[in-house]
Amino acid sequence: MRKIIFLQLIVIIATVVDLHSQTPQQPGDAEQNREAGRRIEAERERRNTGEFETATKTVRPPERTVVAGPTIDKETSERIRLARRVDAADYSRYNEFLKADKTGMFKLFPDYDCVVKNVIRIDGDCKNFVMASSSFSFRNLGYAHPYYSDLGFNQGEIFSNAFFSQGIIVSLGDVPIEDVTPNRDGLKFIFDLPPASEPAEARKVAAKFKAGLENGGFKYSNSVTPAENTTYALRSIAYNVANSLPAVTEMTSLNEMRFHTLSLDKRADVIIVFRIIRKGADGSLTIVWKELDRKEAPKIKFAKGDKFVDFKPEVVQAQH
Repeated sequence: MRKIIFLQLIVIIATVVDLHSQTPQQPGDAEQNREAGRRIEAERERRNTGEFETATKTVRPPERTVVAGPTIDKETSERIRLARRVDAADYSRYNEFLKADKTGMFKLFPDYDCVVKNVIRIDGDCKNFVMASSSFSFRNLGYAHPYYSDLGFNQGEIFSNAFFSQGIIVSLGDVPIEDVTPNRDGLKFIFDLPPASEPAEARKVAAKFKAGLENGGFKYSNSVTPAENTTYALRSIAYNVANSLPAVTEMTSLNEMRFHTLSLDKRADVIIVFRIIRKGADGSLTIVWKELDRKEAPKIKFAKGDKFVDFKPEVVQAQH
């Protein structure tokens, strides 16, 4: 049984990575937007280097019995691609804004916990579930596996709570995203927050933002209820490990393996401002965004003898 469980995370990632790594589709239906759509699509393709997919294919863990993840057939893949397509009117509205570097637009779909281990539910809220479209990475410019995302959407909330990462979200209200700069009220707090350097400190910080922390008339937390025509700021600190990881062996636990898979991700400390411009009838959120700041990923150092565990243990227990 241990051999089967060992690679479940890796296999599921490899199974859906093609879908997760796709950049959001561009509209091509409205004649007046076709040229802008082609230009934006070309830029997105240029930015999407495929590093995440390449890294996944180069993983060479010891041989194990493999558990297949959910099957993605051609029909399902095409349905997901079409569902992700952003309305041409929304692109037209932000055409000038999207000409700038480090900007983008995509649709985020609710998860509803529709994928349970190797089973995809199709009942209740999951009837129209759009797979691999509930988590997004601004660091990698595309949809991402939940372990490596910056923003997720599930059970009526958007959140930043990925593995070995600290997310902080603050609502700036109904302000045009074009007007938001690093000097905007509400941003100084997240810009000035120093990253943690050891697990105990990171755990304290994570507990504060899980409960919510108020400062200067703004509330900062790792999750919020999304509101249409509202602009948010996000700081996503995707940590690396300062220690050398022990070699993968027969005795390596699934939790330890998660730390090895961090090498598949482009870790960084980013500050993003995003605006929810549309709530769709299908439950999706159309989001336009721009990057305000990016730094190298900070590192957390474990003391000698400490186990390699996330500083948010509830995430490890929930995501398996």
